[in-house]
Amino acid sequence: MASMKSLLAAGVAALALAPGAVFAQSLDSEVAGGDIVVTAQKRAERLLETPQSVTAISGEDLARINAMQFRDFANSVPALSFTTAGPGQTQLTLRGVTAGNDIGPTVGVYVNDVPYGSSTAFTNASSLSLDAGLFDMDRIEVLRGPQGTLYGASTMGGLIKYVTAAPQLDGVSGSAQAGVSDTRHGGISYNGGAAFNVPVVTDKVALRANGFYSRDGGFIDNLALGRKDVNRSRVYGARADLLLKPSDALSIRIGGYLQNIHRGGTAAADYTLAGDPVDGSFDQRRLLAEGFEQRFRLASGTIDYDLGPATLTSITSYQTTRVAFRQDASAVYVPLLGQFGLNFDAVAVDQARSTKKFTQELRLASNGTGTIDWLVGGFFTNENSRNGQLIVPYDASGSIAPVDLATIAIPSRYRELAVFGNLTWHITERFDVSGGLRYARNTQRFEQIGSGLLIGSQPQARSSDDVVTYLANARYRFSDKATFYVRYATGYRPGGPNYVVDDPLTGEPLAPATFKSDSLQSFEAGFKAETADRRFGIDLAGYYIDWNDIQIATAAGGVSVIANAGGAHVTGAELTLTARPSSTLTATGSFAWQHARIADDNADLGATKGDRLPNVPKYTVTMNLDYRAPATSALRPSAGATVRFVSDRSSSFDGSAGFPQYELPDYVAVDLRAGATVGPVEAQVFVRNLFDTRGQLSAATVLSILGGPAQVSMMQPRTIGLSATTRF
Repeated sequence: MASMKSLLAAGVAALALAPGAVFAQSLDSEVAGGDIVVTAQKRAERLLETPQSVTAISGEDLARINAMQFRDFANSVPALSFTTAGPGQTQLTLRGVTAGNDIGPTVGVYVNDVPYGSSTAFTNASSLSLDAGLFDMDRIEVLRGPQGTLYGASTMGGLIKYVTAAPQLDGVSGSAQAGVSDTRHGGISYNGGAAFNVPVVTDKVALRANGFYSRDGGFIDNLALGRKDVNRSRVYGARADLLLKPSDALSIRIGGYLQNIHRGGTAAADYTLAGDPVDGSFDQRRLLAEGFEQRFRLASGTIDYDLGPATLTSITSYQTTRVAFRQDASAVYVPLLGQFGLNFDAVAVDQARSTKKFTQELRLASNGTGTIDWLVGGFFTNENSRNGQLIVPYDASGSIAPVDLATIAIPSRYRELAVFGNLTWHITERFDVSGGLRYARNTQRFEQIGSGLLIGSQPQARSSDDVVTYLANARYRFSDKATFYVRYATGYRPGGPNYVVDDPLTGEPLAPATFKSDSLQSFEAGFKAETADRRFGIDLAGYYIDWNDIQIATAAGGVSVIANAGGAHVTGAELTLTARPSSTLTATGSFAWQHARIADDNADLGATKGDRLPNVPKYTVTMNLDYRAPATSALRPSAGATVRFVSDRSSSFDGSAGFPQYELPDYVAVDLRAGATVGPVEAQVFVRNLFDTRGQLSAATVLSILGGPAQVSMMQPRTIGLSATTRF
């Protein structure tokens, strides 16, 4: 069977890796002093003065566009792109830092100050990003550019931080929200949520809790099984936070977050590699249902103690993530296995991922009373993960065939200890410079326990890795309304142990015992300003990224291994313009340009020098226009529109053997919304994708290597809905 293993190695590796803007803000927006405050640098500061490119999306912004999940806001954020099979099965990219099917995440995801998910290369964490329920969210911060010094590993392209609403000590409050919508070519969707805030002890203890549920009706039909709207999904969960403030100097926040995702199938339709639908634009043919389930649990505690000159912060967390999903791999395995006399009607790949993760961060930050601001800290994580895969063949009767093709368990452990620091010198009241450094050491181990015709076991392998990242900024404030900055930063993904592969004739290893961390350095300059009356604003950034030792999957001796290969360059710019000609009207325009290219010929990727990096649009544009009548007007009507443009993308490299090329065309989508306040209720009607554009978000072509279709994830067709919100 050695020849069969060799023939299928690339396919097994590919299947294991496959999946699965500053928004409008009115002049009377309820933010501190009229300014947006973010924590991108692990201390509260005005967005206007943050020396890096950041998009902040407030909870009010999310409600205004009726955002329930990641897809509802993602295309409006400059330089954020993604591939997806549906909620819970999404790969994120910022500023073009991707090689297509990434070994590990290049974008970090945080819930408040807690990093989400696995850090290893053995759990496909890159394609299983958190799709958080957005009800009762305080804001989302999108940090563009490497964040390796303050946030650590796997933040090379940037970071997305979900900041949940905190308990308030000053009074009882709450909110409730409900909505319903109908999608053309699809089903009915509905959602609801409720939140309340209760001071338990006046000025000392407060509790905030919420629950949310959303059902997406889906719009993809599986013709082979005769099932409609197979990508319908449910996302539901709850969050609870207890805030204790025994004194003015001490605060303790204890939080819990649980969320489940259930999905009946993928949001992908079948297309030929030439770009034509095999059947209809929203049709697929899967011989087996492709269900998906995810369970996420998080408990965290944050302690802040004001020591006077500095504040001590401790963040402790424990999380568990369990994912199970099925992929119909019949298009590859049925013809391949048939060549060896193994005849099946269908073949599924059942996959399971689990991670148990403990983190502890301790940091001490100056309170900004002198010419020097500083921050020092330490971080520790211990992660135990498991990757399970089972290849299941079915005979003509629809029964499971009594053949063990492959049963795989890959347990792994990841531990990291890091120290970091940042120093800012205010040379004058207007000009300051800062520098930061992080040293991290990780140790890893993993093994492969396998049986069956197509796979075997591999002994336990171990590795250790030491990485240093750097950060340097210079910032000049022309006034409290205008800031210019330059920024240099580095980032990385951890290396790790590799599969052991020896030449059967010489006994020499065919692949290194470990793969290296890949790293990048980024050079950025930016300008942020707004007029004194806040009626006009600009946020401009330009950058150059140099990425080296890109981690990729390849085959050695018929076994999938991880290797480092070549580099890439990304040059880009982002521009956001804001106009508030009156207190009732706000217009924004966000523009991004990304020139992401392979630096050298790369046979393993099937790339030649100058090829575009996959899934990265060269241009994206988002324009928003919103009107809201003064608070004194009857019903306080509102209206708004959003126009989004995403340019064409390639899903792979032209010479890729494991992922044939598919060209994703550009698309334009238009959203409309209108609302009014009736008593205590804010009601809104909305239309997403007004012209029912057949936008293609991403394409998976692993099943196309033997003539199967490209699985193209489609933008939600025209959706008309109604939502209502009340607050007290």
